[in-house]
Amino acid sequence: MLIIVQPLSAGIQLASRLVAAGVPCLIPTRFPDLLPAEVHAGARVVDWHPDHGVPALLDLVDRLGVVPTGVIAGFEYAVGPAAELARALGLPALSQDTAEAVRQKDVMRERCVKHGIAVPASITVAADDVGECPVAFPAVVKPVDWGGSLMVRLVRNTDEYQRACAEIHRYGEVKFHHDPRRVALVEEYVDGPEFSLEGWVDAAGPHVVSITTKLVSAPPQFFEMGHVATPPLSSPHGRLLHEFAEEVVAAFDISVGPFHIETRIAADGRPVLIEVGARLAGDCIPELIMAGPGVDLYLAAAEAARGGRYGDQPVSSVSAGLAFVTTDRPGAFAGSLSGIEPFLDVDEFDRIVFEAERGAALDPDDIFHNRVAQVYFVGDPGRVEDLVDAVLRDVRVDISDKEGN
Repeated sequence: MLIIVQPLSAGIQLASRLVAAGVPCLIPTRFPDLLPAEVHAGARVVDWHPDHGVPALLDLVDRLGVVPTGVIAGFEYAVGPAAELARALGLPALSQDTAEAVRQKDVMRERCVKHGIAVPASITVAADDVGECPVAFPAVVKPVDWGGSLMVRLVRNTDEYQRACAEIHRYGEVKFHHDPRRVALVEEYVDGPEFSLEGWVDAAGPHVVSITTKLVSAPPQFFEMGHVATPPLSSPHGRLLHEFAEEVVAAFDISVGPFHIETRIAADGRPVLIEVGARLAGDCIPELIMAGPGVDLYLAAAEAARGGRYGDQPVSSVSAGLAFVTTDRPGAFAGSLSGIEPFLDVDEFDRIVFEAERGAALDPDDIFHNRVAQVYFVGDPGRVEDLVDAVLRDVRVDISDKEGN
């Protein structure tokens, strides 16, 4: 039985895909209500709180009498417990050092320096040590171990720097994170095109299956606004970034499971590592990879966790892209989008999925309350990227007036 530890974000789609494929699954989670009905019907879902740690997971396995075949982290914050559980069960697993290095950004940067991976110069700043900014402006301030671009800021002067640090140090509950470190990481800003590199490691070694173009919001925030998943052979940066991904996987000793590598290409043409995760990418990227490159990352992750080999490589030369339509002002969603109609008629249009219902309260500065719709395209890589760009530029969210009109 495959164990999926605390599935959230892409982990929910992973659970749904594996259940649909008939893979027996045990799902320990603090958030069972977030799983769809088909997962509850087809898998064994049990309560587990991260505070109870891996001993509680081992006790669950023992009490339920299941025979584990593999362990997968269902979310970024579950990477450590999932790896520890897999090691305790004698199953394919990340080492303790690797699990820490892919979760803690200060440790991540130390690993990069040690292994010659280009990375922004950085320093940690605790709440009692905020003075002058330790790197040149513009700089980036981010939490050392939070996910989802939460509280990541570009700062251009001392006031902005100190305010960004204070927000991290004083932030309240971090969604889904039971034990966040309230430490800021301050680093050099790397200006250049941004990509994420998706793949997995199994018994046959690393597989890179998508060079994903990332479109992010204008500074000071770095909200992810769109993605275009492209097979490496169809990407103009494919060879460079494929080799970079393999170097990162080796440097971090990612020995099993999916990886999600975020990078920017600097002015000198070199890829610079922004972050590396030993888990599936969120924001629907695995779905884009199925629709474009044509690889099922969910099944690949499951096969890797069980010690097997997943043979599929990109089978298509097309890209799949996604634009997140977000609000540019606060208010109640009127239920409509201005400027969307021309995009619904293009050959590359695939579908539109609304995330917000009419009347929902929207906030442009809140990553959890600014997205309204997802617009999908499939086709030629350049054409898909142009369409995603155009949606982000031309489509606007309609906001109700005070009377609700």
